[in-house]
Amino acid sequence: MNNFCPLSIIIVENDQTDASTLKQYISRIPFLKLLMVCRTAIEALDLIYTKKPDIVIVDVDLPMMSGLELVSGLTSQKPQIILTAAHQQYAFNGFELDVTDFLLKPFDYQRFIKAICKIKQRHYNLNSEFNSKELVPAKRNTLLDDLNTKVVTKSLAKEQRFIWVKVDKKMMNLNTSEIVYVEGLRDYVKIHLAKINYIVNLTMTKTEELLGNSSFIRVNRSFIINKAFIICVKGNTIETSLNNSLPIGVNYKDAVKQLVFN
Repeated sequence: MNNFCPLSIIIVENDQTDASTLKQYISRIPFLKLLMVCRTAIEALDLIYTKKPDIVIVDVDLPMMSGLELVSGLTSQKPQIILTAAHQQYAFNGFELDVTDFLLKPFDYQRFIKAICKIKQRHYNLNSEFNSKELVPAKRNTLLDDLNTKVVTKSLAKEQRFIWVKVDKKMMNLNTSEIVYVEGLRDYVKIHLAKINYIVNLTMTKTEELLGNSSFIRVNRSFIINKAFIICVKGNTIETSLNNSLPIGVNYKDAVKQLVFN
């Protein structure tokens, strides 16, 4: 288990629906901590300098002062910025200001995860905390780029699927896109979601059949992981969005390698 400090976030969003969506997305990721939601750039400016958030998610279209003006005005101790907008034209402006990512509205949860993957990678690099002896820096960055751009992007095209499982004495309908990973426990499996776990009387083989092979990968005799929730690969472990590291079994290394480099 990694003792990784939560990344703090301030949302700067005038639209209440978009702000609520972002709050919901953030609540699903344990290592993110929401500090405040601001409706104007002026309100956000003071908070950014006093609270010193790691991340600021800012919309371009704000009253009085635009999101672009807010970002351009941040000089010292600049946080990582996710810029959002309803028009693609603002992407170029954002990257000129060295934002970490640009999200075109409406964006879904998987696209949000991709942006967070990029931020977490940069955070590790800037703080010298992501130093793996198993991977040289150039190869490690390539590997992470592949995970961020290939694995998560591919998941966008997958249809939402549901499976029925028996928990205690009731049947639960689970959205497979919300399952982070499955852990084998002899004759049972523990299904890990962002906020809750379910113990189900299933074998790993049967669970693998139910989940299908497109969105999930088996990395060990005891673990099946949702590809969309893989944050990074370090040596013989995979880090998930639940901020834990799961071992890669000897017989499953080729599958993980294919996932990363194909």
